[in-house]
Amino acid sequence: MSRIPTGVTLIKTDKNNRQAIKTALGTQTFDAVIDFLCYTRLELEYSFDLYSEYTGQYFFISSCAVYKTEQNAIADEDAPKIEPVWPYSIHKWECEQRLMNLADEKGINYTIIRPAVTYDDTRIPYGISPQYGYHWTLIARILAGKPIITWNKGMNYCCMMRVEDFAAGVIGLIGNPKAFNEAFNICGDEAPTFKDVLDAISDYLGHPVKTVDIPAEYYAKKLPERAGEILGGRAVSQICSNAKLKKVVQDFKQTIYLREGIRMTLDAYKALNYQHGIDWEFDGRTDRILHKYMRDNNLIAVEGGVNS
Repeated sequence: MSRIPTGVTLIKTDKNNRQAIKTALGTQTFDAVIDFLCYTRLELEYSFDLYSEYTGQYFFISSCAVYKTEQNAIADEDAPKIEPVWPYSIHKWECEQRLMNLADEKGINYTIIRPAVTYDDTRIPYGISPQYGYHWTLIARILAGKPIITWNKGMNYCCMMRVEDFAAGVIGLIGNPKAFNEAFNICGDEAPTFKDVLDAISDYLGHPVKTVDIPAEYYAKKLPERAGEILGGRAVSQICSNAKLKKVVQDFKQTIYLREGIRMTLDAYKALNYQHGIDWEFDGRTDRILHKYMRDNNLIAVEGGVNS
């Protein structure tokens, strides 16, 4: 509640309680409805059916993960879809297709937003991390001299941006006729590697980062609930274009780059008592995966890599 800006009205209900939502909204209408909580086709159908009567522009938050990652090219909005590896990607693309049909049937304008990796005060934009709010776990490992897992030597490229820049892109699309019935990548101008993220953290901390590079397939096997995310997302490079967004929102630009963004995130963790603390389950599983891989391959973690 303390983070709700002055002049903003908070209406809090159970998102699955249709009647409670309708009662709370009453006869109000809105310039736009932006639903951040649709991950499956059924959730999209429920959300659109409920909220489309309150607005003339319905926003669906999709993902840049809908693009085929094997194409090895900069992805604009018309790039090939989909890599059938990560269920998250598959479901987001299904939602997009279903939304276009539903919006056409109802005569409602839609706008599809495809964010790349977007981070804030709770998230460090590293490939495989603990749950949001517990990302100091990575920092605690580094400060304790414990290794961080990399794959492909941390050299996969990924568009990353702070939420402040993401918000500027979204705001420029609200009520904008050029955004009606269109999809937009919302990403910045840089595509750092995950090694760049670790280097920025190391510089901030003034502390070296030890890493152990393991095959992505091995990591996915040992972390099966995140196998699709590893193999279909984090272990492949993806650079997306923001040219279409810049044509429609002409004052959009990236203002916060990786090193400043990392500083902002880590400063926030310190200021907020390290958020929710350490994700001990993630930390323990990381230790077990590393211990087995390093033992089996006779490896020792050192700054920037391993020695055999």
